[in-house]
Amino acid sequence: MTEQAPDGVSEPVSVPEDGWIQVEPREYLPCSLGVVVPLARRVELETVEREGKQRNFLVRAVVSDHVPLAGTLRDILERPSYTMLIAEGNRLSIFLHHGGDNAVFYDVIAHDPTRRIDYIEVSVFSRYPSNCFWSARTAVSQLLDSLIRPTWQPLTIRRLDLHLEGDDAPLCHQLVLPFHEGVRLIGNGWGMHQYNFLAPYEALIRETITNGSPYYRLLCAYRLYEGLGPLRKILRDFAKRTDVSAPLPRPPKLDLDLLKGFGVNLSALGGAKDAEDFWKKSAEMRTAAAHFLLKGSGPLSLSDGPSYHTYSVIGAILLHYAHRAFLDLHRYTGQHFGERSRMGSIMAALQYRERFILKPDESVVE
Repeated sequence: MTEQAPDGVSEPVSVPEDGWIQVEPREYLPCSLGVVVPLARRVELETVEREGKQRNFLVRAVVSDHVPLAGTLRDILERPSYTMLIAEGNRLSIFLHHGGDNAVFYDVIAHDPTRRIDYIEVSVFSRYPSNCFWSARTAVSQLLDSLIRPTWQPLTIRRLDLHLEGDDAPLCHQLVLPFHEGVRLIGNGWGMHQYNFLAPYEALIRETITNGSPYYRLLCAYRLYEGLGPLRKILRDFAKRTDVSAPLPRPPKLDLDLLKGFGVNLSALGGAKDAEDFWKKSAEMRTAAAHFLLKGSGPLSLSDGPSYHTYSVIGAILLHYAHRAFLDLHRYTGQHFGERSRMGSIMAALQYRERFILKPDESVVE
């Protein structure tokens, strides 16, 4: 459902940290892949992209055991990585061969005294910086796939840094756009109420946003929206039994400008108008992520750069709308059934906290 952006750098959008500007996509959603450029090099990046001159770029893949997902851009860019991948030397040149003349050389860099790798560097010959990321991600991911043959270990690309040849300062970065809004807990002795029948949905949301894989994120986001159908039935039954006449919230309308900002091919949506339509359109991607092997086509390559980008974008959008739809139903529950559901509850006052401790033995059946 996504399409290649036209040549040239997109108009920048605001980002939650001074010092960098987001140039791709034109909108901001956590979990989507994005490209950010240091403010001091924004004009240079635009010039290089506009010139379209073939040149050697260097892409440095910063590798870690997980993808950082929370914080400011400065946090994400400066937070140390950790792997159990050790290099016997500061710089090793290795290759991955696919047969014939299809091979790629990589430079593995380890400045750390422990020789844990800092990044894996690959050369890319291209006219445009925007074309370098997908090919580099594919190449480095395939190398990581092969490196874990002798010993399993978590290895993932946490971000890609693009350099002009001979320039040690990055021209721009591709990374997973982080969650940058925090929560401040103020006061003592307060609490929140959780509706038991909504708790599994909230657990699924947290599972979705804490996972670094775009494939698993899309699968969970799809499941979240799918689960809203049975939830709507539960709420309709509640309303019928309690004489609540207020209609259930309708699925959120699609913001076409938001979708265009993420490069979504609107014609492929076939006139989709709301979140339910978008969810239905994502079914094929969900099936590929869930089943891997599809009849009539080969397996989904999780290391393919373009696929990784598409899943990150569509997964972030689907999660955005599925979460909005859930929040609408959660508010409906609180507005129409909240007081009724809390009837008979004992106030959990701080001075009586000894009454509200976990007692697992009482739930064990002898």
